[in-house]
Amino acid sequence: MMVWRCVRPSWRFLVTISAVALSLFAFLHYKPIRARLDIYLLQAQHQQASLQVSHPIVLKQRRCPSDFADIEGDFLFVTVKTTKQYHRLRLNLIASTWISDALLFKGRNDKPVVKVAILSDAVDDFVNTMIGGRMVKSRCPSSHNKTDLCCKQAAEFDLYYGEPKLAKWYCHFDDDNYVNMYQLLAELERHDASKPLYLGKSSRGMVKLKDVISGNEKGRVAFQFGTGGAGFCLTRVAMKQIKPKVSRTTGGLGLEGLCRKLPGLSDDVAVGYVTGFYKIGLTQVPTMHSHLEKLSALSQDDIRKAISLSYTRYKSYENTIQLSAFHNVTPSDPTRYLRRTCIVTFSA
Repeated sequence: MMVWRCVRPSWRFLVTISAVALSLFAFLHYKPIRARLDIYLLQAQHQQASLQVSHPIVLKQRRCPSDFADIEGDFLFVTVKTTKQYHRLRLNLIASTWISDALLFKGRNDKPVVKVAILSDAVDDFVNTMIGGRMVKSRCPSSHNKTDLCCKQAAEFDLYYGEPKLAKWYCHFDDDNYVNMYQLLAELERHDASKPLYLGKSSRGMVKLKDVISGNEKGRVAFQFGTGGAGFCLTRVAMKQIKPKVSRTTGGLGLEGLCRKLPGLSDDVAVGYVTGFYKIGLTQVPTMHSHLEKLSALSQDDIRKAISLSYTRYKSYENTIQLSAFHNVTPSDPTRYLRRTCIVTFSA
């Protein structure tokens, strides 16, 4: 206190200002706060830009979270797989955009319409708290080879099977997907969930592989699979039907064991293989988009109607959606996901 009194008033003022500035700097660079501020900045700049653009995007009416209050609680269970090296680059981004929005939907008796679980090789405490403790550390290897990805998909399925009440729908998305929950829920409501259904978007035609499930060496399983990079969904009826072959809870390695019997089989192909074995055909959903498509070719209307989007960025190569009315709004949004959130949020 004596030292402080010896400081001249001008220096005392400068010390106070410096302390406030450092505190504000630390606050603004806290990741969740920074992500939200980026969104608010984009929203403000979009409103200003819409006054200057001669042909601004006309955003269609969408439903609010409260409009889903008549839906049965535990309607949808979503799993996302990621890895520690992508927590900062991918997980924080989707957690602060579509995942946090998905948790706002409340159904009958104020029960959550959507639950989200995340599988990774490490647990992020902030994200885990946000999603209600459903971020689980995987026992699978952290590598990206096909067998290990099948191990992770089996673990994702078991997150669903481990729920006390199985949701009417199960969906899988990758950590580089953006999901428009309004469009996804509207799509799922259009289908009869009392039937065994498998929804997705195939990136290739019919596949035929030898039957390693029934033991018939001459038999073949014909199927189409939903590309994992676009996401896929199954009804509760379908999930119960395929459980003996994909879950570890029934004994064995589940989906991983199947991939070991068919070397080179990736996780999304393996899911299609099992559904094909049970005669559950793929229902094509054109509005689910993966990085295998030329995303820059999607129109503004395609983007608004999209259930899922993805991106690829490697060195100088970039495959992302183009949002003309938001062009170069901020260099801190290379994936376009923050801007996509602005479209969803302000499309009412």
